[in-house]
Amino acid sequence: MKLTRLSRCCPRAALLSLCLLPTSQLLAQELELPSQDIVAAPVVDDDGYQARRSSTASKTSVALKDEAQSVQVVTPQTIEDFQVRSLDDAMKFVSGVSQSNTLGSTKDAFIKRGFGTNSDGSILRDGIRSNLSKNFTATSERVEVLKGPAALLYGAMDPGGLINVISKLPQYQQRTTLSGSLFSEGGGSLSLDTTGPLGDSGLAYRLITERQHEDYWRNYGSHEQVLIAPSLTWTGERASLTLAYEYNDYSAPFDRGTVFSDGHPAADDYAKRLDERWAETRGIAESARAVFEYQLNDDWKTRFTHAWNNDTYGLSIAQPVANSLNATTGTFRRVGNGAHYDDETRYSSLDFIGQQRLFGQRHDLLIGVEHELNDQYRGKTYRNLASMRRDISIHDPVYGNLPEPSVVSATQSNRRNELTSNSIYLKDNWHLDERWILVLGGRYQHYDQYIAQGLGASRSELYSKNDQTLIPFTGLVYKASEALSLYGNYSRSFVPNTSVTDSGQTFDPEEGRSYEVGAKYDLRPGLSLNLALFDIVKENVVVGSGDDIEAAGKVGSRGVELDLAGQIAERWALIATYAYTHTEVLDDPANEGNRLAQAPRHTGSLYLTHDLPIDEQLGHWRIGGGARYVGERTGDNADSFRLDSYTLADAFIRWEYPLLGQQTALQLNLDNIFDKHYYPSTTGSELNVSVGQPRTARLSASITF
Repeated sequence: MKLTRLSRCCPRAALLSLCLLPTSQLLAQELELPSQDIVAAPVVDDDGYQARRSSTASKTSVALKDEAQSVQVVTPQTIEDFQVRSLDDAMKFVSGVSQSNTLGSTKDAFIKRGFGTNSDGSILRDGIRSNLSKNFTATSERVEVLKGPAALLYGAMDPGGLINVISKLPQYQQRTTLSGSLFSEGGGSLSLDTTGPLGDSGLAYRLITERQHEDYWRNYGSHEQVLIAPSLTWTGERASLTLAYEYNDYSAPFDRGTVFSDGHPAADDYAKRLDERWAETRGIAESARAVFEYQLNDDWKTRFTHAWNNDTYGLSIAQPVANSLNATTGTFRRVGNGAHYDDETRYSSLDFIGQQRLFGQRHDLLIGVEHELNDQYRGKTYRNLASMRRDISIHDPVYGNLPEPSVVSATQSNRRNELTSNSIYLKDNWHLDERWILVLGGRYQHYDQYIAQGLGASRSELYSKNDQTLIPFTGLVYKASEALSLYGNYSRSFVPNTSVTDSGQTFDPEEGRSYEVGAKYDLRPGLSLNLALFDIVKENVVVGSGDDIEAAGKVGSRGVELDLAGQIAERWALIATYAYTHTEVLDDPANEGNRLAQAPRHTGSLYLTHDLPIDEQLGHWRIGGGARYVGERTGDNADSFRLDSYTLADAFIRWEYPLLGQQTALQLNLDNIFDKHYYPSTTGSELNVSVGQPRTARLSASITF
């Protein structure tokens, strides 16, 4: 199979074109609003490593202490200090989140409170469910992680939580940053981030571009990326409009990792791949959104959001054949597989956000309706014949003998998994008095799901069902003092079941319920401590095969999470996390009593930064470092093998100086300082175990004017 960069035309072009039109004139005519001088700055939600507010739990900016849920934030300062380049990097600073099956390192995939896959819909871009393979780019400003069920505002999703990547927006203060990086593996990146006002029109723009080439750290392959992301904001007296578009042309190795035998790594060389040079992914990821807000009066505003994201890509895989490892000779068998994909999300919502006083008590209200289409499509699917399989040695791999994917599978091609949802939701933060907040919410969702696959006569409908569900939420916040807030909540989740028996029987959605209590405490100004205890059960999990399928499965997760972040002294800042997560299969004929796959029982991290007391004439110097621990995990549902625990240490040093009147920065980051060999996740097979990146260095420079 020959992979080519894929693209297609669609109505999104109209959205992008709006960014290039004289939008201010059009809006002024329609809204008849007076012009005004704009001197705006972004709302300050973060102070260094400490976050004060979040928009994920309520779809509008709310103080974290007023939320009856656990929300952790990876702040812009954290992203800058540790040169975060992926969601994997970002999750080092959040408790209870670890890597799941990344499909050969091509997709974001995380375990949250014991639950998660690479296609569970739990990753959002600016509050919209994302179908993109990778979601952290140069446009990402911060990352918010909502723990526990999030179905109230976001619909069908596993009960572990969600990850929301917040994008950079246009600003009304002129600022341009040029930056570049060099990687120890070879290659580097160049980027531009420019923003500012367009005269006195009320318009502000932002343009972010990046070109990246990075040699893969294993013995062959490279990462390539071209990113272009324009955005435009108009602000009037009562109204505002933001248009944003992102284009990402990318390629990356499809690395199936290494091989385990008897529960231990079997390959001789950590750095040598066990696939082929043609094993890679190539694609184009795009996203666009339009957000219009109108201030109805002093207490209420309305917001209309229309968004779209799409990932069109191809995969070529040197797929290991199950149970093919010969422990004596050290060889296993592979086959060339692959497919073309077109994954898309279309989203529209209308929200009313405001305050209402009833009987002297304040209600912070969110009322909304939304429509969402989630379409995952796999076109031509290649499954090479058994006669085209070839062996490879895990001790001395020789490449070039395995044919590329070329045989189209009629039965597995043209697979479409389409979920269409229409929902109404309500959330009320009811301030009973100055200390007590009662949080009530509910969501009604009607959905249609359709699954079919096959070419021509092989085409068959696998699943077709429509249903509706009602999701309740209740929580309570007690603000014991300005520094301490206590909370508890009860919530539910659901995920449509796609299993079908041989006789055509379908099943009700998987349902989850969660109890959580916690505390949010400011140990001192600028230093926050968050504690959460939770208990989650997911029921109606389908088990069995053929006509022996039944929706009888039940799994559970309970534990404690601790997050500490902020300023501990005048020149010292800290991020510390710990999570204990006990997972268990509660009802399953085959795996009852087992832990959930890839869910570590213990995780933790500790990072410190220090601003050096050096003469200002020598510039501002900042150093930092720390380590992250991930405990032992089961490699599959049957607990047939396990992945060892690991600890990774990172460090950085940063220098800033107003060189020639322009703010200049130079930074060196070292990751995995002690060159630890580790294995972060698996596909559920000993023949597909991902390998962690060794010691790496990145030298970055930037100038801002």
